[in-house]
Amino acid sequence: MSKAEDAIQATKKRDRQSEDAVSKDRFIEDLVRIREKRDAGELGFQMTQIAQAMVLCGLPYSPTNETKIVRRARLGDGSTVSVTFSAGLDGIPMPYGSDRTLLHWMIDKAIKTQSPVVNWDTATEFLRDVGMADSGKNRKDLKQRYLRLTGLTIGVVRKGSTESTVLVPFIEESHLPTSVDLAADRNGHQLLKLDSQVFGFRLGDRIFKEILQYHVPVPFELLQATKKKSQLQDLLIFLYWRSFAAQSEVVIPWESLREQLWQEDSVTSRIRTRFKEAILIFRTFWPELNAEAEKTGLRIGPPLNNRHLVVQADEARRLETPDPLEKGTDSLEKK
Repeated sequence: MSKAEDAIQATKKRDRQSEDAVSKDRFIEDLVRIREKRDAGELGFQMTQIAQAMVLCGLPYSPTNETKIVRRARLGDGSTVSVTFSAGLDGIPMPYGSDRTLLHWMIDKAIKTQSPVVNWDTATEFLRDVGMADSGKNRKDLKQRYLRLTGLTIGVVRKGSTESTVLVPFIEESHLPTSVDLAADRNGHQLLKLDSQVFGFRLGDRIFKEILQYHVPVPFELLQATKKKSQLQDLLIFLYWRSFAAQSEVVIPWESLREQLWQEDSVTSRIRTRFKEAILIFRTFWPELNAEAEKTGLRIGPPLNNRHLVVQADEARRLETPDPLEKGTDSLEKK
């Protein structure tokens, strides 16, 4: 390698280190703001509605050549949820990483409007909502994330006293302005004709019914702070939900969590380490989190002194049927 190339590589390295430092500082600032809001009783005024299936079973964290990924989870009432993510369009890869933030945002829009048809005029709307700069890079990234979601097919199988199955494309139709879309018609997508002045997208009717029936309210600040940290986002939301639902302590085996979140990673120690880190971060603004990454699995129970992350937690409806595969558990459903 020439001296000029060495200089270029050194510059890139310094830039990356600087970017990482800035990102870390911003993340710490976000955590401080969450703690301040919680101490002031202001956390949770704005809740994001997230599909329960997406809390239990996550998308991959890195780009993958796989066209089908299956995640499985057991609920506190003994029922199971199996989610199959498929890349349904030729040439469009599987969504991954921070694509989940856009997916959560779209689902939240649909739930709050109580309609599978959602208006979406400009890229700025999403970027503003999640606290990202309206830059060319972020717009380009958004287009790519949306494109991957247009090819996503979601299958959800719920087994309990009865069995239900949903297998549909996540986005059924779309008609978005160029500030969001990537020539959808060129890729064979049928445009959604809302009217001549309105842009938007339509979720599949069956997946819309699934998320309308089964969703979890999460403080918006939690989603915003982790918008570029997909693994941490999954873990914090999962810990929040399980604590929110718990009426007694549970021990969830690492193998069960591997099937939910890291099916391709069989190393238990890495899964345990990730949860340890997430628990430490959570406790910076929620010291009462009652969770430990133990040798056999994740132990989690009701928060210490019954101090939930948000005051609305006390209003949640809980089920008390124990899970025979865990040491005492319960689950949270939509009110």
